[in-house]
Amino acid sequence: MIDSLLAIIAPHACLGCRRENTLLCSDCRQELPMIVPRCYRCGCSSAEGRTCVQCAAGQALYSVRARTVYDGTAKALVAKLKFERARAAARDIAYALPEPPAYEGHELLIVHVPTATSRIRERGYDQAQLIARRYAKIHAMAYMPALARMGQQRQLGGSGVQRRHQLESAFRVVRPAAIAGKHIILVDDVVTTGATLAAAAAALKAAGARRVEAVTFARA
Repeated sequence: MIDSLLAIIAPHACLGCRRENTLLCSDCRQELPMIVPRCYRCGCSSAEGRTCVQCAAGQALYSVRARTVYDGTAKALVAKLKFERARAAARDIAYALPEPPAYEGHELLIVHVPTATSRIRERGYDQAQLIARRYAKIHAMAYMPALARMGQQRQLGGSGVQRRHQLESAFRVVRPAAIAGKHIILVDDVVTTGATLAAAAAALKAAGARRVEAVTFARA
């Protein structure tokens, strides 16, 4: 409600063309540079961002698809959401995310990757949750806040190995019975090494998820 009132008093302007009432208009969304689908672990070209054969052994994450690169307009849009409390950016990001996969016989479920509790306190909301809820609504799919962070700390920088080590046992599944047999679509804003998504996927698979894929707005 507050964001809606602010939009009336001081309308958002598109970060690409300055058109009012949106942070990323449909025209500028179409102009975001596309990226080549890659395996999130080794970076090799891979159809639909699937984890390649060489990296798939022991991995819970089936694929990671990002819409664009974390630069320019995309980076500015994420900054609006994460650092300037512009909740409307979640809607624009959700519209830009890759389409969800279509699988018959599997029940698809949208799940967000929980943000560190310290960040939620700073912002007043979990940006990944805002994006996931809107994404589920756009595609008429079920959404569930199925994951919880075990620790309070945000993930720090470092190599992929260091980041994966930081995130060991970082997530727990809140309702395992509701996850069993489901095809999960993990939603987050930006993917860097993929360590956070992999840790979340591992928790979901351990709870009985049939398959876990991820969609993100940008790849850093």
